[in-house]
Amino acid sequence: MKKYRLIVVLLAMLVGAPAVLAVTLANDGKRGLYMSSIEGVLRLSNKEIDLATAALLLSREWGANKTPTMYRSKIDDMAEDILARMKEKRVSADYRAIEIINEYLFKDLGFASLETADNPDDLFLHVVLERKRGYCLSLSVLYLAIAERIGLPAYGVVVPGHFFVRYDDGKKQYNIETTSGGAIATDKHYIEKFPPPSGRDSLYLKNLTPKQTLGCFFNNLGNSYADRALLDYAFDYLVKAVQINPSLAEAHTNLGNVLLRLKRPEEAIAQYEQALSILGPDATNYNNMGNAYLQLGQYEHAKGLYLKALKLKKDFVDVYRNLAQAYQGLGELDKAVAQMQAAVILKPSDAQNFLYLAQLYRKMGRTAQAQTTFFKALDIDPQLASAYTGLGNLSLDQKDYAGAANLFQQSIAIHQGDAEAWFGMALAMHYLERAEDEIEAYRQVLLIDPTQSAALQNMGNAYLKLQNTDLAAQCYTQAIQIDSQNADLYHNLAVAYANQKEYNKAIESYRAALSLSPDNGAIHNGLAICYYLSGDKASARKHALTAKKAGLTVQQELLQGK
Repeated sequence: MKKYRLIVVLLAMLVGAPAVLAVTLANDGKRGLYMSSIEGVLRLSNKEIDLATAALLLSREWGANKTPTMYRSKIDDMAEDILARMKEKRVSADYRAIEIINEYLFKDLGFASLETADNPDDLFLHVVLERKRGYCLSLSVLYLAIAERIGLPAYGVVVPGHFFVRYDDGKKQYNIETTSGGAIATDKHYIEKFPPPSGRDSLYLKNLTPKQTLGCFFNNLGNSYADRALLDYAFDYLVKAVQINPSLAEAHTNLGNVLLRLKRPEEAIAQYEQALSILGPDATNYNNMGNAYLQLGQYEHAKGLYLKALKLKKDFVDVYRNLAQAYQGLGELDKAVAQMQAAVILKPSDAQNFLYLAQLYRKMGRTAQAQTTFFKALDIDPQLASAYTGLGNLSLDQKDYAGAANLFQQSIAIHQGDAEAWFGMALAMHYLERAEDEIEAYRQVLLIDPTQSAALQNMGNAYLKLQNTDLAAQCYTQAIQIDSQNADLYHNLAVAYANQKEYNKAIESYRAALSLSPDNGAIHNGLAICYYLSGDKASARKHALTAKKAGLTVQQELLQGK
C-alpha cells in the first residue's frame, strides 16, 4: 500500500468512515459504505448497498480479527490493481475485464475453491481474504465486491445448491464460475447440473439484486450458525433469507430444519410445504417433513412422507433410518428392522446404521443379534460411545451389573456428555447397592439435561434409601415442576414427608397423586396411614378400605375407624 493510502486509511479508522482513495472507485460515495449494522444496510435501496461492507459487517459479528474498514481497504487495493491493469491494456469496464480479473484473482493471487463447504468459517469474506480459499458463494461475493468497485455490470445468480456470478451489460452475458478460476459456463451447464424449478416467479438463474444476493448469503449464514448450535441466530438470519427471497426453496428448507431443532415441528412443516411448492416433489423435503411429523408422534403420516421420498430417491439412506423410526413408533419392529437392514446394505461403512439396528434388536429381545451388531458398529468406529452404551444396556438386561458399569464407563470416557450412559451407570450403581455413586451419576445426567425428571425421581429414591429425606423431597419437588402429571412423583414426595412426620404435607401430596391415579391402592394405603397418624381415623378407615379392596394388605388398626 502506498504511503498516502496508509495515512488516509488510518484516518478513516479513527473517524469510522471509508478512506479517501488515491483512485476513485465506482462505488465511491455509496451510503452503504457508511453503514455500521446489517439492519442499516437492509434499509437502503439496492443502488446504495455496498456488498463488501455488508458482508464484512457479518464477518465482524462472526468474530473477524480485524475491522471491516481494514478488510475493505484490502479489497479496494485489489480493485485498484485491476484498474491499473485495465488501463495498461486499454480495457474499459466491460466483458474484456473478466479475463483480467480472473488472471489477477485466481492466478496471480492464488484464490481457489475449496473441495468441500463443510467449515462454516469459509462463508465469510474476511476468511476468504485471509486464506485465499472459499466456496461458490463466498468466492462470488468477493468477485462481486471487486466488480462493483471497477464498475463492472455483474450480478449474483443462484441455482439449487450453487451460486455463481454473471456479467450482463444488456447486450452480452457471461456466466463466471468462481469455483473454476472464473471459467465461462453456459446456462445449459447449470440447468443440467443444478436443475432449477420452472415458474414465472422463480428466483433461479436470474440476475439478483444486491439485497437478493444478501438473502442468499443469509441462508448460508443461518446454516453456519446452526452448525455452531447457535439456533436463535440461525433462526433470525433464515427468517431474513425467506423474507428477502420468498422463492428460494433452500431458505425455507433450512429454516424448517432449524425450527425442527427448536422443537417447533408445526412451523417447520409450513416451511417444508413452501419449499415443495417451489421445487415440486422433492425427496429431501419429504424426508424433512417426515421428521417433523415423527417429532409430533404422528408416525403414520411420517411413514407416508418417507415412502414418497424413497420413490424419488431409492438410495436415500437417511430415509430408511427415519422410516425405521416411524415403524418403531407404530410398534412394527419387524418392518423397522427391515428398513435398517436395507440401510446397512446401502451404506455398510456407516456405523450409525449398525448402531440403530442393534438398538432395534435389543427392543425385540434378540440379545445375541443386538450384541453382535453393536460390535460391528464398533469395528467401523471404535470411538462410537453410543455402541458401548448399548452394550451396557444389554448387560443391565442380563443382570450383569458390574459388566454394565464397565461398559458405561468406556462410553463416558469417549463422550463425557452422554446422558444415557450416565443414566445406565446410575442404574448399575443402584443394583450394586452403591447409593452414593448412584446419586453422583444422576447428578451428571442432570448437568447434561436438567429436564430429566426420571433422574430426579431416582435420585430422590436413592436419598430416601440413605434416609436423607430433605434432599429426597427436594428432588421430587424439582421433578414435579418438570412433570406435573406424574402420580408417582407426588406419591414419592408424600413418602418423604411422612418419613419427616410432616403428615399434613404428606396428605396434600398423596391427594395430588390420587387426583392423577384415583384407583391406586398404594396411594390410598399411604393416605390411610397419614390420616391415622394425624388423628383423623375416619378418613384413615375410608382409604384403608379402598386400599384393601384394591388387593393390598392393610394394617388392622387402620380399618377400625376409632
